[in-house]
Amino acid sequence: MLKNKKIVIVGGGSGIGYAVAQQALEAGAQVIIASRSRQKLSAAAKQLGGGVQTEVVDATNDESVADFFRRVGHSDHLAVTIKPPLPAGRFLENEVDAVMAAFDAKFWGQYRLAKQGAQYVRQNGSITFTSGIASRRSYPGYSAVSAMNAATEALTKAIAIELAPIRVNTVCPGFVNTEPPTPGRAQHVKTLVSTLPMNRPGMTSEIADAYLYLFSNSYSTGAVVVVDGGAIC
Repeated sequence: MLKNKKIVIVGGGSGIGYAVAQQALEAGAQVIIASRSRQKLSAAAKQLGGGVQTEVVDATNDESVADFFRRVGHSDHLAVTIKPPLPAGRFLENEVDAVMAAFDAKFWGQYRLAKQGAQYVRQNGSITFTSGIASRRSYPGYSAVSAMNAATEALTKAIAIELAPIRVNTVCPGFVNTEPPTPGRAQHVKTLVSTLPMNRPGMTSEIADAYLYLFSNSYSTGAVVVVDGGAIC
């Protein structure tokens, strides 16, 4: 169902976004990956092969986002998997400026991309955000992450109503193996995943499956698809 469809993945230079790009290419889609880092994009494109297009965009900047969509043009699906550095301290320890900067990238970045990108998503296409299980079950040091993920999920349901027939959904990953591991969290996550029913972190390819499902299923909108190895059981 994705053959010859045009899919834009912001955050596609690494991690979950890279896995989504890889699977979309294998499904026959035309894929554009975007990131703030040219270096990441170049490395990803080299690994993905010649069928992928790269674009630089800064999701924290309105002008950059607007220019990005003017260059890219219309698409069938837009996925946002950006993951900025996230405050890992406890609530009373986190600097407010650091929390606001993370919110600007993770939540407001997705907000900007959807607001500017909606006019370029073809009718009956989709927008897919990324949140995370801290929206539903938090842990010490996750207060900022919990808030921005919950905000993303609330935005999903609100604009799914307003943007229909464009579908708007969110993938909510659990703890995921990323390379390299997120600084400051690797040991903490290792401890947490040992308590999960699946007894391991997820693989990026397993999370990517959910995005491809949401691209393809024409009746899913306003949905939050949790892929977490049972973390919120």
